[in-house]
Amino acid sequence: MNIRTNINKVMFSIIIGIVICGTTTPTNATTMCITNDNTSIILDPSIEGTGYTRDDATMTWTVTFDYGTVSGIATCNSTSGTLKRAYPSYNFDNDHAGSTGIYCWCRMTYPVRSAWVSWYEFSSKATCASLCARRCGDYLQKDHLDYRESVYNSAGK
Repeated sequence: MNIRTNINKVMFSIIIGIVICGTTTPTNATTMCITNDNTSIILDPSIEGTGYTRDDATMTWTVTFDYGTVSGIATCNSTSGTLKRAYPSYNFDNDHAGSTGIYCWCRMTYPVRSAWVSWYEFSSKATCASLCARRCGDYLQKDHLDYRESVYNSAGK
């Protein structure tokens, strides 16, 4: 491919992203444009998921929505926080699969990375390690609008 073809593809992706994402979005929606696929994903916290999976060993989770898939990681840490609040300055990435505390934290990693969101306080480190990823995925899927809002609204932070 020549450079002109590459420039045309990039420009087309930008134009498609602007057109798709420039449309009216639902109230309280966070819009994410993924231009690699020339698609737009609207992360709307008012829409509940249709299912979730989790891997307790790696503390990862995935939630399926009608509009696409959202994935993330969980961690059990000794740092507490206000439940359902996002903390953009926190970085637990180095030990997300550990069980160093009783406080469960969740982070969306796909389609875009969110801040860590404080989610739950367990009674023991072992219980947190075995249930944290499940809570992150299950509760993002349904019933917890305020939690989804914190995750989605902290996207990119």
